[in-house]
Amino acid sequence: MDQEIATLDTRLARLLELSQRLTEENVRLRAELGRLETDRERLETDRDRLRERMGEARARVEAALARLPLGTPPSDAPLTDTPPAD
Repeated sequence: MDQEIATLDTRLARLLELSQRLTEENVRLRAELGRLETDRERLETDRDRLRERMGEARARVEAALARLPLGTPPSDAPLTDTPPAD
């Protein structure tokens, strides 16, 4: 009976140690998750801001292109949108 109690005591100690390690890991993972969620929110905000700026830049370029005079292209200019071959 003393041997059984000693075995149970050992198993209980290992379970308590495992429980403590798992609790510490849980705390660490929750903190990491919080940091990652904050990073994600910041990146989404940055992405939205960049999309807005790109839209504004596109509008400015399109407006500038609309103000360019229409004329015939130089005789050596290609008539397609494909760049010249090297």
